[in-house]
Amino acid sequence: MEDVAAVSAGDYHTMILKADGTLYATGANSYGQLGDGTTTNKSSPVLIMEDVAAVSAGSSHTMILKTDGKLYATGCNGDRQFGDGTNIGRSSPVLIMEDVAAVSAGSSHTMILKTDGTLYATGDNWYGQLGDGTTSSRSSPVLIMEDVAAVFAGSYHTMILKTDSVLYATGSNQNGGLGVTNPYFY
Repeated sequence: MEDVAAVSAGDYHTMILKADGTLYATGANSYGQLGDGTTTNKSSPVLIMEDVAAVSAGSSHTMILKTDGKLYATGCNGDRQFGDGTNIGRSSPVLIMEDVAAVSAGSSHTMILKTDGTLYATGDNWYGQLGDGTTSSRSSPVLIMEDVAAVFAGSYHTMILKTDSVLYATGSNQNGGLGVTNPYFY
């Protein structure tokens, strides 16, 4: 494929964002993570949506940020990683939140950065990867921090970059992924 601006890979699916804002998907789709309205696997890219600014593929879910700042989710929602207050999966993108600047999908959690610099988190929190000081999973986005510049979700941990260039880490520290010596840093 040519004219690709960005790509994001989940466990077995790939989301491809072209320079013109069109989003394509390919791969496993048993949970509807491709967002094409089906649960049929695709061996070649299919058009999903237009006017897309960014995409982040989790393990079996996908978060899609449109150019108007609206955030959509599709796929597995068993750990409430969409943040829509349910655990119901979808095979077509559903609106989650507005005024979003960036999104990062972990294995079963999602980190949402709003345009005002506030950071929200939803989904699985077994290892404290949401950063809310607990290990309780969340079905709706909870406020984590203000003055955030960027966020990066791993499988079971999250890295948060503040506007003052200070880096924070939360979640599982297996194999030293957080860069800190204590095993679970909240």
